[in-house]
Amino acid sequence: MKTVSRLVRRYIAAAFGIVLLIFTVNVALFIGVLGYYGFYWRTSGSYQLNRFADSFTMDASGVIAPGGEHTLQEWMEGREWSMLLDDNGEIIWQYNLPDSLNHRYTAREIASFARWYLDDYPVFSYRNGLGLLVTGLPRGSVIRWNFYTDAALLDIILSGFVPLLLLDAALILGACLLLGWRAARGLRNVAGGIDALSQGETVTLPETGMAGELAEKLNRTSARLARQGALIEQRDSARTSWIAGVSHDIRTPLSLILGYAEQLERDPLLPDGRRQKAASIRVQSQKISALIEDLNLTSKLQYNAQPLRLASVAVGPLLRSCVTDFFNSGQADACALDFELSPAAERFSFTADAALLGRAFENLLINSARHNPGGCTISVRADVFVHSGVSTLTVRFSDDGVGYPPAVLLALCRPGTPEAHGAPHILGLHVVDQIVRAHGGRADFFNQDGAAVRIEFDSGEQKRV
Repeated sequence: MKTVSRLVRRYIAAAFGIVLLIFTVNVALFIGVLGYYGFYWRTSGSYQLNRFADSFTMDASGVIAPGGEHTLQEWMEGREWSMLLDDNGEIIWQYNLPDSLNHRYTAREIASFARWYLDDYPVFSYRNGLGLLVTGLPRGSVIRWNFYTDAALLDIILSGFVPLLLLDAALILGACLLLGWRAARGLRNVAGGIDALSQGETVTLPETGMAGELAEKLNRTSARLARQGALIEQRDSARTSWIAGVSHDIRTPLSLILGYAEQLERDPLLPDGRRQKAASIRVQSQKISALIEDLNLTSKLQYNAQPLRLASVAVGPLLRSCVTDFFNSGQADACALDFELSPAAERFSFTADAALLGRAFENLLINSARHNPGGCTISVRADVFVHSGVSTLTVRFSDDGVGYPPAVLLALCRPGTPEAHGAPHILGLHVVDQIVRAHGGRADFFNQDGAAVRIEFDSGEQKRV
């Protein structure tokens, strides 16, 4: 909802700002044009009629002519014609005057053209010591009008200009607020629906108003997600129940097989060949039992159904215990061990589920022994590195055996890709990756003179409970 409110505020501010900018630019252009032409009127030689009129002189012989700092051609620049009338309306000087205008003028005619036009020529007049100077501009070059108004009305207009501007600004702001409110009302339900969908809830929005089409699409999306969620939940529940049921059903016969195989293996009355077969049955049954446990564990970890019993775990004792149990189990008879624990790793402790983490380490040791039946050297090294104030525990398991097949590495590093489908059995390694991630760590699988796994835990990472 905060996003919608912020969007509406920005929309209103932008709309008001644009209107204000357009209004300001228009006023500035209007004032600029008026100022330019006013300056041009005052300074251009075409309109300096007073200076032109004051430049006229009469010599001793009675000849009248303009003078001053300009020539006659310069004075006449921009003018069509000029004439100088005496007090009786007689023309005592003229320049380029049309024949139709070359006559005596009465007081009525002078009063008329002084305010408007003379034969469609816009004219301007100015008195000097000799008479009245009248000059005509080209037809159509200037528009003249006579403007007058009541002083009280003009005072009202000038005094009300600023309040009128404020009223216009208020109306514009009100219109923007109205539009923004209508937009917000239509988007508020849509935003709420999106928030609900992001939290996995089902939404049913009213499909009316400006955002009706969006609401309709959100409703369809919500219904589709609900159906898909129900199907996925039903499928996952069925799979989890099936795995739990099969594990439970197979546990009793598997225990009997293990017990009988161990009895036959230890029976001195049986020939050595049969006791070896019994031992093989026991070993394979133990593998089946481990696979069933891994299957249950990966299913629980995938759906967060495996609670983490978190406590402070010391890395050194945990690793030594896992290595000791592995070699005492008899599964590493053909393997040698290279174990190295730095002093920093010996002192390192962090919050974890010791049993679950030990299961991951045990799976890695068993994997090296199982896939190298001819024997190999298993290396376990742990150290702590500090970067930017964060201590990182690094535990590396490796062997000098056959290494990981490319399909296994692809399935571990890029599990979602089509190329990873059909990979060999990696359930034990997949459980390792899930356990490490559940503790906020990272597991990298690679080949380097054999199979290798690098596990990292940061001391400051949050753990999932």
